[in-house]
Amino acid sequence: MKTSDSTKSSHEVQGLGINDVVDLTGISAFTIRYYDKCGFFPNLIRSKRGVRIFTDRDVHQLKLVDALRRSGLSIEGIRYFVRLAKRGEDSVNDRREIIQTQTTALEYQIAEAEESLALLRAELESLKSQIDEEPF
Repeated sequence: MKTSDSTKSSHEVQGLGINDVVDLTGISAFTIRYYDKCGFFPNLIRSKRGVRIFTDRDVHQLKLVDALRRSGLSIEGIRYFVRLAKRGEDSVNDRREIIQTQTTALEYQIAEAEESLALLRAELESLKSQIDEEPF
């Protein structure tokens, strides 16, 4: 839904439609709509027909929300984070703490996954060598 400056009216806002955002982020339209219904885009503009129009700031917000969700933060936790963000600079420390907590949790999950992966790879190699040694 990109419009050029020469063709848009004074009431039209340049931005991206949901399909453009899907292409840009890889996040499904279903998930984007769900996040919108959850209230994660408080400044999202809609056209007269109700079509969502995403700005660069909205796309950044979407990516952040999706990262928080994939890090394990609950929907209610993300709602709280969005409410904090609406407060602006007064909530920087609280938001930083949430992001730090989620970062630490992800780092722990990654370490556990790497340990499991190493063990599974070693077991796979062991099984492969057993198969190679068996006579047919």
